[in-house]
Amino acid sequence: MAEEPNPTNSNNIEMNVTASGDSKVTQVGQINAAEVKIVVERIEPILERLQQIPKAESPGVLKAWKTQKSLAYWQGRKAEIAQIQRWLTDNNTFLIGIEGIGGAGKSMLAAKIYEEIAGFPKRFWGDVSNGASFSDLARQVLREFGFPVPEEEAKLVEALVRCLRSGEFLLIIDNLESLLQPNRQWGSLFYGEFFTAWVEFGGNSKVIVTTRERPELKGFEWLPLKGLQVDEGVGLLTALGIRGDLAEFVELVDGHPLLLRLVGDLLKEEYPQDPDLRRLADLGLGNLRQLLTDPQVVGVHRRENVGMVLVLDASFERLSELQKALLLNISVYRGAVDSAAAMAMLPGSSAVEIEGELRNIVKRSLLVEKLNGKRRFEFQPVVLEYVRYKAGDQTQAHQRAIYYYLLNVKQKPWQTKEDIKEHLEIFYHWYQLEKYNWAFDTLRVCNDLLILRGYYTTQIDLYSQLIEAWEKIGEKKNLNHAAAFTSLGNACHSLGQYQQAMTWHEESLHIKKEIGDYRGQGTSLGNLGNAYDSLGQYPLAIEYYHKSLEIFQKIGDRYGEGTSLNNLGIASRGLKQYPQAISFFQKSLKIFEEIGERRGKGNSLTGLGNIYYLLGQDQQSIEYYQQSVEIFKEIGDLSGESNSLGNLGNVYRSLENYERAINYYQQSLQIQRKIGNLRGQANAWFNLGLTLEKVYQESDALGAYRNAHERFEEMGLNAELALCKNAIERLSQPKAPVVSQRGFWGWLRRLWRWVRAWFRR
Repeated sequence: MAEEPNPTNSNNIEMNVTASGDSKVTQVGQINAAEVKIVVERIEPILERLQQIPKAESPGVLKAWKTQKSLAYWQGRKAEIAQIQRWLTDNNTFLIGIEGIGGAGKSMLAAKIYEEIAGFPKRFWGDVSNGASFSDLARQVLREFGFPVPEEEAKLVEALVRCLRSGEFLLIIDNLESLLQPNRQWGSLFYGEFFTAWVEFGGNSKVIVTTRERPELKGFEWLPLKGLQVDEGVGLLTALGIRGDLAEFVELVDGHPLLLRLVGDLLKEEYPQDPDLRRLADLGLGNLRQLLTDPQVVGVHRRENVGMVLVLDASFERLSELQKALLLNISVYRGAVDSAAAMAMLPGSSAVEIEGELRNIVKRSLLVEKLNGKRRFEFQPVVLEYVRYKAGDQTQAHQRAIYYYLLNVKQKPWQTKEDIKEHLEIFYHWYQLEKYNWAFDTLRVCNDLLILRGYYTTQIDLYSQLIEAWEKIGEKKNLNHAAAFTSLGNACHSLGQYQQAMTWHEESLHIKKEIGDYRGQGTSLGNLGNAYDSLGQYPLAIEYYHKSLEIFQKIGDRYGEGTSLNNLGIASRGLKQYPQAISFFQKSLKIFEEIGERRGKGNSLTGLGNIYYLLGQDQQSIEYYQQSVEIFKEIGDLSGESNSLGNLGNVYRSLENYERAINYYQQSLQIQRKIGNLRGQANAWFNLGLTLEKVYQESDALGAYRNAHERFEEMGLNAELALCKNAIERLSQPKAPVVSQRGFWGWLRRLWRWVRAWFRR
């Protein structure tokens, strides 16, 4: 059939038709183009409105009447099962929802409940992933439970509610999100009516749904399902026959059940004789993103062969454009974010609008909401890596994050790591943008606090990242590199890692010689001396200290000169050259007082206290230690404060004032725990052990020695380790009971023995 313009009327459309075979053509009229246009213009708005109205029913198919989920390789979920059991026995709970991202194991958990839960003599499992109609579901449930099925579709909601109210039934509706529109409204009016009625009237029956998205309906008890616990994930991989560092891998993938299963199946297929996790590197699967996106990592999910990206795509594509943009941009942040941080990514939106969208995304299982005084939102690791993969280049988002944190930095004085959180986040975003020198400059702003508060592991982590990055891009070594090596060396030294500290300080010294940094060479020489001193190699330490002193005196650096003199005092003490050590400490103390350097003054006072303690002049040593404690407290030097408190404990132990000694050791230990200093903790525990022995608390002393042993062993300090072993062996030997002679009862026993002896004369 063809259309041609009518030569007699331009508005008429002539229709020429050719008949074939026995067919005939009968002309019944003609079409006027102008009239057609008018009709179309009138109908289009009506069609648009009709499309916006939810369809009464969809022609979907209900897949199953009983669960078809295999519980083979089932692991864990004890806490989740216990929670669902509590809800199932609660008379006020009618609707239970299991929510989570794709592959989290929602259907498996529901199947476990369906198959093994007690009670509920009649059960029905309905998989609505194909958008099954309510009519189909309701009719089959009514038949399964032995209830009459009304002919009128409109009466099915009431009939199903009455059915469930009449007995103790269990109805599980799997993949509920398939019934929802992108705005989380019901795609079928009947489903909405049923759930609303069931929430209102309820009964002894229970309805459990699994879903990736929450419907807009109150009355549910929701169980957010995350990954398996580490031991549960290890159990799953073990059951699958996988070998290797299972716990580490489970942590990497956040225990995501589907991903664990896909990886296990891949290894068994590719390496049936050796399904070890180390084989993943041979397959080019070294990180979480590769595991999510590589086409090798596929398997059956919902009866389809899919990879993790396709599983998560199904949820992501249902988001609005604003929600997608929000999710992609906030993925540059680390940890939980609030609406203010999220709003910085989309400046054109209000805080109320952003928070509303974030909460909406939570209900789609793509974010987790945290309420701890302030509403915050965070990603699960698998979702975070997926979203960052979808985002691609995030340069602009990182820049916006830096600007946001710059506007929110806390002003000095700083007391804790939390006070410099914004600076550490700025460091992270500069690093992600590969602006490593800017990242270094940001870190130096808060470096003093990291030292004073003893955040040595943080320093090691951040400076190591910078050095690795600089070496990777082949940047020419400069002062920033040298300073980073120095900070690494000092942090390692503070943690008792002396050999590693020497390696870093030698690197720093080498760079400073290359670039002609004379003052820096003096500092590195002093730091090397510190490492040798801590290893007990005092002559070598003194050699390095004299070299550094010579440099600082030559360039007129008073602080460096005072530090070198103080270090020489420490090394002289190690050689038991006490008069010479006192002279060095007094010289350094004078310099630090003249230049107003409080921390240096505290160190010199501590040095003098140590010498007078060794000379047996306890009262004088106490005075020096107490002065140093006050100074370190004033300037917030936790490490210095802890060391001086430990020194006071030593003095009072030698004076046999054990109660005060224990008190000082405990204060010192508390600080060393706070700053994470293993050497300081080990020393405090060992000294506590010595003192507890003196007051006959041998069980507590044994525990203290064991704690010290554990930390000395971790640091590889063999001499101290041997002392701990000897103490542990000594206290582990069986002994006859020892009765304390201390106190009133000891005096009374001695008096009785004297009286009895007197009468025997």
